[in-house]
Amino acid sequence: MIDWISVLVNSFWIFGLAILLAAFSHHYWLAPQQNRTLRQQLDQPAFLKFFWLGFIFVTIGLAGTSQRGWETGVWIIMLLISIVNLYSTIRGRQ
Repeated sequence: MIDWISVLVNSFWIFGLAILLAAFSHHYWLAPQQNRTLRQQLDQPAFLKFFWLGFIFVTIGLAGTSQRGWETGVWIIMLLISIVNLYSTIRGRQ
C-alpha cells in the first residue's frame, strides 16, 4: 500500500530542488546573454527570489522527513531564515 503522507512530504523537497535547478539553469543561460558573469547574474533579485522559494520547499520537505526532533528543529530554523530572506529580497526590490 502507498503511504500518501510520505509521498506528499517528499514531494516538497523534490519540487524545491526542481525550482532551484530551473532557476540556476535559466540564469546560467542568461548571464552571457546580458554580458554578465555568473556571479553577477546570481546576485540579482530575480534569481534570489526563486532560490529562497526553492529552499523553503526543500526545508519543508526535509523537516517533514526528519526522524529526530533536533533534525526537525534545525530544518524549521532554516525554514524561518529562508522565509525572512525571501521577504527581504522581495521588499528590497520595491
